[in-house]
Amino acid sequence: MKVLGCRWVYNIKHDEKNNVKKYKSRLVAQGFKQRPGVDFTDVFAPLVNFDIIKFLFVSLVCILGWNHDQIDVKGAYLYGNLDIPIYMQQPEGFAVKGCEHYVCRLHKSIYGLRQSGRQWNIELSEILFGLGFHQNELCNGLYTKSNCILLVYVDDIVVFSKSQSDLENSILNIKIKLEITELGPVRYLLGVNFERIGDSVYLHQNTYINKLKTRFKNLPRRRITLPLKVGCILPDRVKENEVIETRQIPYKTSIGCLSFIVNRSRPDIAFAVNTMSQFCNGYTYHHWTIVVDILNYVLNTMYYKINLSDTHNTRLTMYSDSSWGCKLNDTSKT
Repeated sequence: MKVLGCRWVYNIKHDEKNNVKKYKSRLVAQGFKQRPGVDFTDVFAPLVNFDIIKFLFVSLVCILGWNHDQIDVKGAYLYGNLDIPIYMQQPEGFAVKGCEHYVCRLHKSIYGLRQSGRQWNIELSEILFGLGFHQNELCNGLYTKSNCILLVYVDDIVVFSKSQSDLENSILNIKIKLEITELGPVRYLLGVNFERIGDSVYLHQNTYINKLKTRFKNLPRRRITLPLKVGCILPDRVKENEVIETRQIPYKTSIGCLSFIVNRSRPDIAFAVNTMSQFCNGYTYHHWTIVVDILNYVLNTMYYKINLSDTHNTRLTMYSDSSWGCKLNDTSKT
């Protein structure tokens, strides 16, 4: 019999203004010790794509004037039921005196288990089906019911409705089944700030970028006006003697953070970040200097926003662009 270990994990939750909202402690199982096919089978759980969230804010909120609220499910994973017996050591500080050698059999999918996300999603789907919602076949994180739409991203749920009464009734029905926190209209979701001004919704990430300012506080600060300098030349191949020791600088971490910002609210740095991400497996101080410049550019422009508003035009429009000889290294085209 395989017995998993466990540990306590502590975290500080912040609101959209980066103020401390609450302190959390959570018991987490050591799921990395689970054996595929023995302790778990399937682990996939659907998530709604952030592009769909932006699309629905434009189409439903800005154009049609629908109401929206955000709710958070407390201890979401703990609602999931386990279909495979799993045993775990007693948590530190809660071991029964005189029975320290005893182990726990888990009945619920606690955090840390490989299948917890999937088991929670199965439980949530069954609850929503019971409330009359239908799951979208193309986007499994989207549920619909007459004049109400739900978007699900793990334990964060956004509810859209044509009328305020339908919105409140939908949340009330969910509240009967699950312990939730009602957060009101969406202000901060998945690392993005939402600001409603008139008929428009503005997206920005100054809360997340402020955290980067603390995370990379030792980086040199410069006044940068462009994410990538005009005429910047980067070698396609880096010589082995020029490669920096990976542990010396947070190159990959920086690219990961910047990529997250690109995908959420800052397409203006997309080209620069995509270019520098090509050197994650081999970079020099020259590459790192450029990444630092991109970080400084983002810090200097953290209040740049995307305006989602009623364009009075519901036609789909596609744009394409091409260049000839844009790469000064080899004059290739895109």
